[in-house]
Amino acid sequence: MLTRFEQKEVFVISSNENFHRYVRDNLPDGDFTVSGGAVSCTEARQKMMGNRCAVVLINIPLADECGTELASDLAENTASTVVAVVKNEQEPEFRQSLEPAGIFVLGRPFSHFSFHQVLYDAASAYARMQIMSLENQRLQMKLIDLRIVNRAKYALIQYLGMTEEQAHKYIEQQAMNQRISKRTAAENILKTYENH
Repeated sequence: MLTRFEQKEVFVISSNENFHRYVRDNLPDGDFTVSGGAVSCTEARQKMMGNRCAVVLINIPLADECGTELASDLAENTASTVVAVVKNEQEPEFRQSLEPAGIFVLGRPFSHFSFHQVLYDAASAYARMQIMSLENQRLQMKLIDLRIVNRAKYALIQYLGMTEEQAHKYIEQQAMNQRISKRTAAENILKTYENH
């Protein structure tokens, strides 16, 4: 389960103060909060470094740039879900160029319902990405564990003349006897044999 902070923080990027005000005044009650804001791409890039908000709203265009490059950069380099808000007549064009990068596109003017819906969809996408990221980290750790155990097996084969099956059983037995993980047992074996 994700915390409120991870799920609901919104960062607003717009050169238009009315847009900032609209977002603050029209967030779904109790479900989202504004974590910060910026009025230009330059300011947004500075403030987004290390920011862990769930949703970034970019009201395109911005004063110093269009904002599409910023949207792509944030989608690629942060964990946040990006929503680009564009003029209705430009929505098909922006949708075609931004959606392949995982960026949500919302045409303006928009209804309160559409605004709330895109926020919930973006927060849901963010939560799913967090789950996938944790699973990816778990799998990477499992792969590292497997590599260490395999190195220990080959050390046992090389130095003690064991077969691969014997080495595998030996590592399992060491882990069980000492009540440690197979990785820790393998690391202990490597300390013994890789320093020779």
